[in-house]
Amino acid sequence: MIRLASPSLRFVLASTFAFLAALPSHAQSNADDNTLIKLQHDWAEARKHADLAFLESFYAKEFTVGNMDGSESSRAKDLSMFSSGDLKPSVITDDEMQVHIYGQAALVTGVEHLEGSYKGHTGKFDLRFANTFVYRDGHWQLARHQATPIVTKRP
Repeated sequence: MIRLASPSLRFVLASTFAFLAALPSHAQSNADDNTLIKLQHDWAEARKHADLAFLESFYAKEFTVGNMDGSESSRAKDLSMFSSGDLKPSVITDDEMQVHIYGQAALVTGVEHLEGSYKGHTGKFDLRFANTFVYRDGHWQLARHQATPIVTKRP
């Protein structure tokens, strides 16, 4: 057994090892990126099929939506739009996604193409979105969804 004579040297080594152990490995980060991208896909499918069980477990208790018109929706209001059938998305595709992980929180940004109906009115939208996730109890939950319409400028 090797003994380190200096308590300050032991402290420096212990601190260094603790710091290195806390850093995520590259492989771990890739797995989390893939997990969050898969969750985006699963969320799209759940919305298209009004899968309330998935949505209720996926949305964090403080989940909110920043709507395209600048208004805010609560978790309860978002769930009620799906349970009532008022909101019926038929197409939801995400691309240009980027994942940024910050410990127990993550930001997923991208572009979403959305087609469907709301209270009987049909529409198509291209949206730039930012979704904030939190990691709790061993899984990721969506805490905030913010979307802004992409307006194509005509010549």
